[in-house]
Amino acid sequence: MNYYNSFEMIHFIKLKLKYLVLYMFISLSSSYVSYACAVRQSINDYTDNPGKTQFFDWLITSMKSVNEILENKPIKFESNYIYPNPINTVSINFENFDLLTSHHDIHKFNENSINEITEKYNRRYERLINTIKEQNKINFIRYCKNQQNIEEEEILKFYKNIKNINPNLVFNFILVSDYNDLVIPNNLLKDNFIYINLNNFIDNDILNEKDDYQKNVKKYKCIFDIVK
Repeated sequence: MNYYNSFEMIHFIKLKLKYLVLYMFISLSSSYVSYACAVRQSINDYTDNPGKTQFFDWLITSMKSVNEILENKPIKFESNYIYPNPINTVSINFENFDLLTSHHDIHKFNENSINEITEKYNRRYERLINTIKEQNKINFIRYCKNQQNIEEEEILKFYKNIKNINPNLVFNFILVSDYNDLVIPNNLLKDNFIYINLNNFIDNDILNEKDDYQKNVKKYKCIFDIVK
């Protein structure tokens, strides 16, 4: 056995692995209930390494509020809340944001709830920013309900905000929708902008699913078949 050649081969493989960096997936959620959390759930279900919970995973958010977070707007919560909501938890809005709502984080409101949820999302903010700074490749996924919901200018601002945080990050903005008449504005037609019409990938598993939330999760499965 030629140990010198074996050593060279191991060194070569290590070098190849060093540069074989897979894309991480991060949810940018949606402005619409069910579609929003299903993005993160699909990352959990259909990727090998979904990672820790990121900021927008279980929130309802506009693209404007995604940018407000990236621009470090202070994280505060309104004192008003709804309990119980349809899933028997607390619904509470972030204060002074365009659209940023939690439906899952507080199971029953108490005197410590505001402090606890504020601390949680400050930690998640730090995690998100550090992830963007430290990762080499990220796929961001956003669900769009209709033409009015596309938020073209906010997507363009998102590109600038990401580059301000990490100018070396290689990333894709993946916009998904099941609205057949969605028209993608020319300004968004960049090399790293990917649009997926979910209706083109409906299969029997989706058609036979009775639960609306799980149907949405299964609709998103095609993302991970198309974008690696």
